[in-house]
Amino acid sequence: MLRITFIAGYAILLIGLIAVIALKVIALGQNASWGESPLVDYSRSIDAAVFDPSNRTLLIASVLAFIAIWITMLIKIAKTSPEWEKAWVKTLITGCSIMMAFFFFLAAVGMTAHYASGLVQETAAKIGGMMSSPVIMELSFFFIGFILLLSYNIYKRKSEGDDFVEMEIKDE
Repeated sequence: MLRITFIAGYAILLIGLIAVIALKVIALGQNASWGESPLVDYSRSIDAAVFDPSNRTLLIASVLAFIAIWITMLIKIAKTSPEWEKAWVKTLITGCSIMMAFFFFLAAVGMTAHYASGLVQETAAKIGGMMSSPVIMELSFFFIGFILLLSYNIYKRKSEGDDFVEMEIKDE
């Protein structure tokens, strides 16, 4: 149950982030390849309603409330879960945290590209484009994971010592 709760909450957060990004992209309309259409008009009206400054507090509060309820449920379920499931979810949390940090950084770059002007806007747009390109994004995830794996191994070897096995050989 712990695994299902974690994956469901993480999926909802990730799908929500992707939906917000998609809504912003479709709302651009004439800058996109499909031009003006009823979909663009509809997404602009949703964009105006959701991201209205008067609704910003409600939006942030609802996201934070969802995260708080999700974490509370995870803690409550973890108390009765077996040890193997807790270890499995800890590993999953580490990987998902790295991915979410990447996506939040990408969202911050996108917001900078949207709200800034001049050289800062152009630089943020270039960085966002490079970060979200398929090859660079997967390679960066690979290298980040590889560096974290090596760092964890170094930390573990320093804290617990080498994993060498010593055999006692008797002289005859």
